[in-house]
This record gives sequence, C-alpha cells and structure tokens, in this order.
Amino acid sequence: MRLFPRRARPAVDGAGRAGWSTVVNYARTQLLVATIDAVGIGVGAFMLGVPLAAPVGVLVFLGSFVPIVGAVVTGAVAVFLALVYNGWWIALWMLVVVLGVQQLEGHVLEPLLMGSAVKVHPLAVVLVVAGGAMIAGIPGALFAVPLAAFLNVTAVYLSRRGWRAGGDFEAADLIWSTVPRTRKGSA
Repeated sequence: MRLFPRRARPAVDGAGRAGWSTVVNYARTQLLVATIDAVGIGVGAFMLGVPLAAPVGVLVFLGSFVPIVGAVVTGAVAVFLALVYNGWWIALWMLVVVLGVQQLEGHVLEPLLMGSAVKVHPLAVVLVVAGGAMIAGIPGALFAVPLAAFLNVTAVYLSRRGWRAGGDFEAADLIWSTVPRTRKGSA
C-alpha cells in the first residue's frame, strides 16, 4: 500500500479486497463444479464397466478447470476409452452420461453457482477465454475468467467509491452482470 499516495490507499485497499473476494469465490465454485463433473462422469464410467474409471474421474476433475474446452476433451477421452474397451453400445451410453453431466454443468451449475460467485456474464466468459487463449495459450484461458472477474469488481468498486460508502455494491451495478437489469420505472 505504501506505493500509493495516502489519499488513494483506502480506495486501492478496498478494491483489492473486493477483487480478491471474487477470485476466492471463483476458486471455491470451480472446485465444486469440477468435483461434480468428475464424480458424475467417473461414476457413470464405473457403472458402465469402463476400465480406468477412477483415472477418468481425475482427468475430468483437472480438465474442468480449463474453461469451455476442458470438459469436452476429457469427456471425449471417457467416450474413447469406452469405445476401445467396451464397444459401440457402451460408448454410446458413456456419451449420454458425459453429455448429461455437461448439460447439468452448463445449464444449472455454471449459471447458478458461477454466475453468483464471479458476477461475469456468460458471453463475457466466452470472450475473455478466447482472448486469453489467443494471448497466452492454455494458461491465458485458465486465468482469463478470474482476471476478468477481478477487474470487473475492482472497477465498479472504484467507480462507485465503495471505500467512502463503507459497504458492498449490488450485483446489478457490475459491468458484466449475470442477471438482467430491471429498468427503473418498470414493474
């Protein structure tokens, strides 16, 4: 904090704390979503008799941290293993399990859990992941969403002068809000 002028220190401190809180929420939520993905696909592979079900679950857990492409690639590995070791019929059922888990993640878990945790719109997530991947490859894709969430929260904190108000801001105040805003004057 000593790098900043005395008058700016409360603003920088508050913005940093608000941003860090968002990054912590992102990490916790991502761990929960990755665990649900891994358990769902791992248990599905085990129930279908696919060999290496536990390593597939671990691979899905790790792949879930790479936005957008991680779940697709690790799900494809699970289907490929089912195809090689168990044949077309089991591979088809493994595909159903993988798609079911990914639909649950994409349409229920991500919007409800991740949207409230990082307060970043899904379209913004896609754009920042693509930009991060273009700039820095896989590490860029990994860190794009938490960085965007951090910048979103700190920018709003600073623009709303949160250190003077002494309180948090509402989710509707965020630049990339996940919940559509209601217009003033409308019911």
